[in-house]
Amino acid sequence: MKKVGFLFVMIVMLLLPHAASAEENQLIIVNKATNQLAFYDHGELVKTFPVGTGKKDNLTPEGTFPIVNKIKNRPYYSGGIPGGSPNNPLGDRWLGLNARGTYGTTYAIHGNNNEDSIGKYVSGGCIRMHNEDVRWLFDQVEVGTNVKIVNSSKSFNDIAKASGYQLTPPIKIMLDGKEIKVDSEPFIQNNRVLVPMRSIFTALGADVHWDSSTGTITATKKWDTIKLTINSKQAIINDQTHALDVPPLLQKNRTYVPTRFISEALGIEVKWDNKNRIVSLISPKPPTRAIIDVTINGQMVKKGGFIEEAISLVQVNAILSSLGVTPQYDGKNSTLTISYDETTLVVTSNKKQGTLNGENITLPKAAVIVDGHFYVPAITIADAFGGTLQYDSATKHLVMTLPEIVEEETYDNEISPIESTEIIK
Repeated sequence: MKKVGFLFVMIVMLLLPHAASAEENQLIIVNKATNQLAFYDHGELVKTFPVGTGKKDNLTPEGTFPIVNKIKNRPYYSGGIPGGSPNNPLGDRWLGLNARGTYGTTYAIHGNNNEDSIGKYVSGGCIRMHNEDVRWLFDQVEVGTNVKIVNSSKSFNDIAKASGYQLTPPIKIMLDGKEIKVDSEPFIQNNRVLVPMRSIFTALGADVHWDSSTGTITATKKWDTIKLTINSKQAIINDQTHALDVPPLLQKNRTYVPTRFISEALGIEVKWDNKNRIVSLISPKPPTRAIIDVTINGQMVKKGGFIEEAISLVQVNAILSSLGVTPQYDGKNSTLTISYDETTLVVTSNKKQGTLNGENITLPKAAVIVDGHFYVPAITIADAFGGTLQYDSATKHLVMTLPEIVEEETYDNEISPIESTEIIK
């Protein structure tokens, strides 16, 4: 008898920590006011789902009810429909609740045989989910997890706090050491930190436009254009396609993107402090530029260029205007077209690709616009138009020589110089 008692105590001791762990770590909230279900794990709001609840308000009980069983392919006994049948109104997953004196036999979170019923007030008291959603939840949730059913206008986090659930501290976002105030909280999903795109991109100086008809978000910052589509793992950055490990998500009318994408899109360094739950965004340091004077074909242009990373760039308009050349700027495409002595060079701001007489070329460094002036690598100008370069590092002076444009002389009556001389004789 003593052995039986001892075994019983040991079994209880083994089971209690598991139940306590589930109750402490996980929480499900069902809000009948919005017909939404939220799943929390270890203090984090992991996912939200649409649900269907009771046809009448009193059918789905309100309160806190633990999950006491998990059943796959539960038969629909009253209708005589076997488990797993596509006609089974319970779907193929059952999370039984200890509610109103029943023990997981009457009230439950389960699937459905009519996906269109989700989000509506349709059930006899149970909580219906899309079959794909309840299968995911079934695999995540533990027996013993509490299900809090309410009819409330409060947020899920406020409901969780009021029920005594310990939420993890909110994720902070820091930009160059200063906290960014966001309009919706970042969260972690599938081991990825997702942040509200508009708040972050606006803080970084970008304009954000949302097209609800296509689910597309477009952000522009100076000459950079970024396009994203909700639930698509492809982003377009300056007409180049980039793969995302996590697609943008739409939650509470806010677009969320993974922090890694911010780094790829805008060249921002991103760091994650897991212990303190801080996302740090670090702007790239401005390049070091040494101002230089430029002489072109004997004419001095003070501060006509700069050296960056050992490459000299010249202010195109300033140095070529002295030669009577006026480059053409296309503000829409951020391109500059330079025509000189029957040669045409086209470059684009912030890109190393250009064309020379229609043929593709690669610049040693991307052309840039600084304070409204277009700068192009000096070697590109010299090579394109058959010129030479000399740089004096002591005086920070660049000398560029381009071939003079020789205009053909014209003569009256189409008489050549030789013919004219002969006539004079």
